[in-house]
Amino acid sequence: MELRTVQAPAFQWEADILVFFCLEDPDPFTPGFRRWMEQHAPWVKQTKAAEDIQGKHKEISVLYSPTPAQVPRILTAGLGKVSECTPEKLRQAAAAAARRCRDLKVSHVGLPTLGFEGLPFDAAAAVRETLLAAALGLYKNERLKTRNGNEKSPDLPSRLTVLTEDPLPESAQILEEVEAVVQGITTARDLTTEPSNLVTPTRIAQRAAEIAKACGMHFDAFDLDKARELGMGAFAAVAQGSREPARFVILEYAPSGTEAQAPIVLVGKGITFDTGGISIKPSAKMEDMKRDMAGAAAVLGAMEAIGRLGLRRRVVALLPCTENMPDGKAYKPGDVIKTHAGLTVEVISTDAEGRMILCDALSYAKKYQPACIVDLATLTGACVVALGDRVAGIMGNREAMLHKIKEAGETVGELFWPLPLHDFYFEEIKSDVADFKNVGNRNAGAIIGGMFLKQFVDDQTPWTHMDIAGTALAEKDLGWIPKGASGFGVRTLVELVKNWDGWDIS
Repeated sequence: MELRTVQAPAFQWEADILVFFCLEDPDPFTPGFRRWMEQHAPWVKQTKAAEDIQGKHKEISVLYSPTPAQVPRILTAGLGKVSECTPEKLRQAAAAAARRCRDLKVSHVGLPTLGFEGLPFDAAAAVRETLLAAALGLYKNERLKTRNGNEKSPDLPSRLTVLTEDPLPESAQILEEVEAVVQGITTARDLTTEPSNLVTPTRIAQRAAEIAKACGMHFDAFDLDKARELGMGAFAAVAQGSREPARFVILEYAPSGTEAQAPIVLVGKGITFDTGGISIKPSAKMEDMKRDMAGAAAVLGAMEAIGRLGLRRRVVALLPCTENMPDGKAYKPGDVIKTHAGLTVEVISTDAEGRMILCDALSYAKKYQPACIVDLATLTGACVVALGDRVAGIMGNREAMLHKIKEAGETVGELFWPLPLHDFYFEEIKSDVADFKNVGNRNAGAIIGGMFLKQFVDDQTPWTHMDIAGTALAEKDLGWIPKGASGFGVRTLVELVKNWDGWDIS
């Protein structure tokens, strides 16, 4: 969908449909909408349909001009009560409006900025969130459908124009940010949605190389032999059970003048299919394990958005990518594995493979002397049990950093909740034969996963672990997050990189 801004007198506005937001108040029309209506579309108040507008959240109404006009239709989207109006409700309403426009087979949608008058939002922020939600709510991935007569929805609307009479501050920057973030989330959703016979470790490396070329990044990827040479015993242990070649992908973004910065290092779990290995999973819903690389997909999508935005921050992405399969060469319960950090791990469950590949990546990250490390992983079902599928768990070694990430996530519609990493949790993974085990008992499963990873990060390096096991996949339609892969984490990572220099996490 093409996004653009047009500054012109209201009587010159042209579109197939204009979108206005309404409130659940005695007067549902915002001041700007009412003023425009009285001056340029008096027919609106004369229609019976206008009397039915109540402004309830996500209520959609379409009003038709009785005579030919430059704007033949108006769509209203309800935000609910003004006292309860939030950015998330705006996103939901915007997505509902965009989908109704698609159902109407509308090509060109106009979004007047005066329609935001009277709403409890900064105009620029409201425009940004509306555009983002509209574009993301229209997401679909039907690339693999081939039969004629299938239920593919049309690629409409094809254009969304922000209409303004007065200059909109930072309008070019808003459009640039929206396009970059939407593309990054689309990349993450596509990779997570498509099947593991296509999205292999090799394909993730290829996509990373494409992004690197487009965004001026340095790309590297090494194979299983190189991983062993580097001492990545845990990554190699998981990878050796698969006939699909493993890849450890590295992207480095360092725009001119930032080369000397201590980088932000982003680590993403890239298990492209997880059978559980020798500790094999039940067959029910195993097909969903193609999505066990959602952490790597989110990091890759964030890197694409960061590069497109040209953010002035050095960032390194590390993506350990492999399958977890029960081959004759697969690692086994009871094995003791030496990691890149030199620590030994007793394998209790081969289905705790995510932390095995991440621990070597976290240890490898030390070579960059990072300003901070953030890892994303669909790590534990225990996190889903604890927090559900709308909130991700975060753990780390800096409370201030956890707080900042939580705040940043709330700003962009991604919710996080901190979980503790008290020292006594380590008792659960003590081993008689190695430095520690890769799992404990059933208690505090998400926290134990974080505690395991904590062993591979220096205390002096700020580090946050995001367990996105629940949030990576929307089990039902959530408006601007359609059912399926969510791309969760991309926006928060972009916010982190954008604002890092202003964060005090001491």
